[in-house]
Amino acid sequence: MDIMLTFKFLWVMMTLCIYVRAEEKCTDDANCLYSYAGKLSADCSSRNLAFPPCFNETSELEAINLRHNRLNHVPDNMPKNIEFLDLSYNNIQDNLVYLQNYTRLRHLNLYHNQIDYASFHRQVTEMPNLQFISLKHNKHISSYPRYLFAGFGSLHHLRIDGLPDGNFGDMFPNSEVKSLKILDVSGYDGFCKISRLKASMFAKFNLTHLNLSQCDLLYIDLGSLSSQKHLQFLDASNNERLGFRGLRIIAHDLQNSTIKVLKLNKVHCTFGLGTILLLNHTTYLNKTSLEELYLDSNRIEIMETGVITYHLPKSLKYLSLGDNQISNGIYHLELSALHNLQTLNASFQFFTHNNFFDGCYDYRHSCHILPEFTVYPQEFTVYPSVVKSVRNIYPWYQHNAFSGLFPKPPNFTYYLPRSLTTIFANDMKFQFFVIRQLFFGQCNVTHLHFQNNLIYEMHVPTLGCNNLVYLDFSNNYCRYFTPHMLKIQSQLEVLNFSRNDLGHIFQDDNKGELLGRNLKLTVLSLHDNKITTLPRNVFINNSMIKILNISRNRLDTWSVDLRHMYQLQFLDLSFNLLSELDESAIDLLPTHGEFKISFQGNPLSCTCKNLFFLNWINNIHLDRLSHIANTTCIYRNGSTLSLQNLPDILNILQKDCSSYSVFIILASSFICFVTSFIIYRIMYRYRWKILYIYYLVKRAIFPENKKTEGKRFYESDVFISYAAHQRDFSISMARKLENKGLKVRIHDRDFLPGIDIAENITNAIHNSRRTVVVMTSHFLKSHWCMFELNMARMESIYSRGGENFLLLILLEKNVIKDMPRSL
Repeated sequence: MDIMLTFKFLWVMMTLCIYVRAEEKCTDDANCLYSYAGKLSADCSSRNLAFPPCFNETSELEAINLRHNRLNHVPDNMPKNIEFLDLSYNNIQDNLVYLQNYTRLRHLNLYHNQIDYASFHRQVTEMPNLQFISLKHNKHISSYPRYLFAGFGSLHHLRIDGLPDGNFGDMFPNSEVKSLKILDVSGYDGFCKISRLKASMFAKFNLTHLNLSQCDLLYIDLGSLSSQKHLQFLDASNNERLGFRGLRIIAHDLQNSTIKVLKLNKVHCTFGLGTILLLNHTTYLNKTSLEELYLDSNRIEIMETGVITYHLPKSLKYLSLGDNQISNGIYHLELSALHNLQTLNASFQFFTHNNFFDGCYDYRHSCHILPEFTVYPQEFTVYPSVVKSVRNIYPWYQHNAFSGLFPKPPNFTYYLPRSLTTIFANDMKFQFFVIRQLFFGQCNVTHLHFQNNLIYEMHVPTLGCNNLVYLDFSNNYCRYFTPHMLKIQSQLEVLNFSRNDLGHIFQDDNKGELLGRNLKLTVLSLHDNKITTLPRNVFINNSMIKILNISRNRLDTWSVDLRHMYQLQFLDLSFNLLSELDESAIDLLPTHGEFKISFQGNPLSCTCKNLFFLNWINNIHLDRLSHIANTTCIYRNGSTLSLQNLPDILNILQKDCSSYSVFIILASSFICFVTSFIIYRIMYRYRWKILYIYYLVKRAIFPENKKTEGKRFYESDVFISYAAHQRDFSISMARKLENKGLKVRIHDRDFLPGIDIAENITNAIHNSRRTVVVMTSHFLKSHWCMFELNMARMESIYSRGGENFLLLILLEKNVIKDMPRSL
C-alpha cells in the first residue's frame, strides 16, 4: 500500500513538473512590436524575458530581435523561415543545437552571451545559408576548435574574439575559404589578445575587410598579409606597442593589393616618447592605391622630409593626423604634392590627455625598442630637390629652419592640394594675431573647421580660398575681424562665429558690413558673443538666412529688421535678457507661416505692459514658438508661469488689466486734482511775490521806454496810492508836497497811457523813493489799491533790502480791524 501511494505521488509530481515546464516554455505576453518594411519582423528586445515569446512556427516572420533579455537557451519555437535572429546580450549557454532547425537563417547575432566555442562546435555542425555570425564577448578559451565553421559554406562576415593561441585558419577546412570576406576580431567590443600575426593565420582567406584593432599586437611577421590581394580595409588601431614598424610591414605586404583604407590610430603609447614618421616607415606606401590613411593619436612630432612628397600615394583622398603633437617643419610645404587629397584632418594637436598609467609611461617599454626588429636610425634625409623648390617659393625660410620658427612675421602663401575641399583644423591651439595678409593661393577648399583655437584678431582678408561654403570659427576668443574678411566669400552658406567676443563690433555695424553681401548665407550662429545690442540693419545684406542663432548673449532689447528675410525659418533668441517686445520690434519680424522663434530662458514678464507681445505670441500659434514647454514668464507676484498655458495667462491678464484701467484713471485724476490744488494754494499764497517778480523780470527784459532803462536815481520822491473816494484828499496832499520841492506821482495824472495798469503800478513803485498809502475802508475794497499795497510790500522786501519806504496814512479809526493779517 505504501509503495502504491509513493508511486502515485511521484507520478503526480512528474505530471506537475511537465505541466509547469509546458506552461513556462514560452511567454504569451511578450509585448513584441511587429512591423512590415519589406519583410515581417518582430522586435522583442529589452523585455526582460526569461522565456521566448510564443511564436507560431508556421508564421511568415523573417526577422526576430530578442536582444537584451534573460534567455538562457536558444528558442526552439521560432518560425522555420526566419532569416534574421538577434540573441545578443542574453545568458545563452545551451540548446545551441536548435539553431540548425532554422535552415534559412542568414544573420545570427550571439554577441555577449555565455557560449563556449567547443560546445558551439559540437552542437552546431552545419548552417549552409548563414552569411553573418557574431560570437564576440562569450566564454574565453586559448584557441579555436578545429573546423569550427566547417559546415558554414556561405559565411561572408565573421565577428569573433581574438584568442591568444588561436589561428583563424584552424576554424575552417583545409581548402581555401572563398566566401569569407569580412573578419572582425577587434577587442574594442570584445576580447582580443593576439600578440603576433603570422602568415598561416590568413593563408586560407581572400578577405576584403580585416579589423585587428585593440588586440595588443606587438609583432607582425613579414608576409603575414601578403596573401590578401583583395584586401580593401584594414584597421590595426589601438595596438599601442606596435609602432610604425608595423606600418612598414603592412605597407610591404599590401603593396600589390587593392587596399583603400588603412587605419593605424594610436599604435604608439599615449604617454610614451614623441615619435618621428620616418621614410623607412613609409617605404612601400607609394606602391599601393590607398585612398584613406588614419594616423591619429600617435604622438607624431616631426615627419622626415620627403615622406609626404615621395612615399604617400598620390591616390590618397583622406588623410587624418589628428590628436598628435605635430610641430612646424618643412614637411608642411610638401602637402601640395598630394594632388588628389580631398579631406585633411589635423585637429587636436597638443591635446591634453589624462595619464591613467596604461603601461606605456616607462621609456624602457617604449614602442621604439623591440629586440626582434631593426631599430631604424632617427635621422633626417633631406631631399635636395624638395629643399630647392621650397626655398624658391619661401626665400625667408632658413637652411636649418626645421623648427618652423620665423624671425619675423612673413607674408606667406600656403599652396594647398588642388583637390582639397575639407580641412579639419579645430583644437590645434593656434594662438596669434593675423596682422599681415594671409594668402592660401588658388585652392578649392569649401569646408573649413577652425573652432577651438585662439585667433584673437583678424585684420586682413583670407585671399585665394574664395570658395568656402562652410566656415566654423567658433570658440576662438576672437574680438575683432575685418569687414573685408567675408566680402570675398560669395559662396558661403554656413557661418559659425559662436563663442567669441564680437559683441562690441557688431553693435556698431548699422550698415551690415561685417557679414558682407553674402546672398547664399543660410545658417548664421552668433551665440555666446556677449552681444548687448544689435543695430537695426546689421543683417540688411543677408536676405537668404534660414537659421539665425543669437542665443546666450546679453540682449535686453530687440530692434533688428528681419522683414527682408523671406526664408527665415528659425530665430533663436533663447537665454538672453529680454523681458518684452514692443509693437515696433514685432513689426520688424518676418510674417510668413514657416517662421519660428525661441524665447526660452528669457525673463519675459506677464504684465499688462507686455500684453501686446503675449497676444502676438498667441496669435502666431503656439506651435511656432520653439521650446514652448520650457518658455516661462514672470507674473506680478513673482511666480513663474509656463507659456504652454498662454490662453489661461491671457485671460488672467485681461481681467487684471481691465481693473487696472479704472484704477489708473481714478488714481490719475486724483493725483492731478491734488497736484493742481497744491499748486493753486502755493500760487495763491505767494501770488503777490509771483506777480512782482513777473513784472520785475518783464521790465528788465522788455523795457517799454527809455525811462525804465538802467535808472541810477529815482524819478519821483513819493508815489501816493489811494482809492477814488479819497481823490480830493490825496491831490491836496500831493500839491502841498510839490510846493515843498518834492516830486510826487499819482495814478490819475502820471500813469502812461497804452501800458498795462499793473505794469504802470510796478513802475511807479519801483521808480519812487517812498510810497504813501492812504488807508481807508474803500482802499481795502479796491482790487488795484490792494495790488499797489502788496507790490509796495514786495518792493520793500526783495528790492530795497527791508528798507522802510512804505508809509500808511489812516483816515478812519476802525480800518485797522479790516486790514489783512499779512500787513
